Amino acid sequence: MSGIGRLSRRSAIAGAAALGGLSALRSWGAARALSPSDKANIAFIGIGNYGANNLTELAGENIVALCDVDWRSRTQLQGRFTPAAEVAAAHPGAKRFDDWRVMLDRMGKDIDAVVVCTADHVHAQAALTAMKMGKHVYCEKPLAATIEEVRAMQAAAHRYPKQATQTGIVGHASEDVRLIIEWIRAGAIGDVDRMDIFQTDWAAGQRYINPYSNCDRVHDKIAVPEEVKWDLFLGPAAEREYNPMYIPLRWRNWKDFGTGILGDHGPHFLDPVVWALELDLPETIEGDADAGYSPAIAREMFARYSHVTYRFAAKGKRRAVTLKWWGYDTPPVPPGWKKNEPLPTGGGIVYGTKGVLVYGPVYSSKPGAQKQLWLLPEELDRQFQRPAKSVPRPTSHWVEWIQAAKEGRQPSCNWQYGGHITELCLLGNIAIAHHGTVLPFDGRQKKIKDSESANEMFARPRRKGWELPA
Repeated sequence: MSGIGRLSRRSAIAGAAALGGLSALRSWGAARALSPSDKANIAFIGIGNYGANNLTELAGENIVALCDVDWRSRTQLQGRFTPAAEVAAAHPGAKRFDDWRVMLDRMGKDIDAVVVCTADHVHAQAALTAMKMGKHVYCEKPLAATIEEVRAMQAAAHRYPKQATQTGIVGHASEDVRLIIEWIRAGAIGDVDRMDIFQTDWAAGQRYINPYSNCDRVHDKIAVPEEVKWDLFLGPAAEREYNPMYIPLRWRNWKDFGTGILGDHGPHFLDPVVWALELDLPETIEGDADAGYSPAIAREMFARYSHVTYRFAAKGKRRAVTLKWWGYDTPPVPPGWKKNEPLPTGGGIVYGTKGVLVYGPVYSSKPGAQKQLWLLPEELDRQFQRPAKSVPRPTSHWVEWIQAAKEGRQPSCNWQYGGHITELCLLGNIAIAHHGTVLPFDGRQKKIKDSESANEMFARPRRKGWELPA
């Protein structure tokens, strides 16, 4: 391990066994009271790739512990990813772990807050364990990999209201998203009746989208690199052979580990319209997928190309609306869009009775970010009187969370809201798996009507010792 990972695979598993599974982790009670002038002691679970970005954004706090399951070097990763080993080397004062359960058990008293940036299938488990131990928790999007997990996280956030939770939908704090909310609510495009939400740039996704033919390789026997803690990566997922087609990042398109492109980018692009229009759970959901998405492939992977149509009931003064997700596909260009100008690689097109609002990838919350918001036609853009800013502007998505933790309040993308966005994405994945079938949703019972197979997808089996904490 060259000193990078403190625990070998064998000792990590033995340590977990000694803990008796998740339920045996110590409960440290309520979170330490923080004042606005305090520096929070933060532990990170997952520090490669985007985890490294989260760490950079919170580097002004005390970074006390770092955990990852892949300690390969940049050379071993062929220079395509931010390696956890480099991130850890930049923070020599932080203790390093392979197993987040061991980290939380050994350092619980020294940790105020936890950032979870693992593969999707581990989010709920790690985040809920930290919550139970009295920690403030920032968890990457999608909040969880199943609807059962999402609802468990929302229940925990309700049970521990003094612990600040945040969902990593980073564009939520951006200026563009805040403007979208204000403009739609001010009637910039009139009454909204339909939306296209999309991710078009399939080529950029090649770094983690595998061809369907990789399903033929799931039983290949390939030696696990010493630096990769494969059993810990699997976590609650069923045992399977290691394969470099899964990590890093390419786990996203495998159902045991990820939530597909809808779970990955859907939270970013659904956020503005769900927030602006106060969209609840849909009345119906209908999905489709590309012709190559066979039942056999669907058991292992998510569709490469897909659509989901959500229909939402009228609410208050808002009329009923339809939202269509375009997964690695391009929606029709709206009237007034410049000829020969490509649409953004991802975002939304919101159609109203007076015009159209288009937005692109609204990830950045930093000043000077490239414009990602347009009103069409141009005459409407010129004539629309911009309303006064009414939605708070946090310094950043990360700072909003840690400030909320210090001030004893909840940030704006807490688990109640982030869980709702995530559930919409997961319902979309269920619809894609049932492509060609309209699935009516029972808002009172919070389940799909008349579809046992759809409701069974709200949860998944878990490996023994990796159960969700009670």
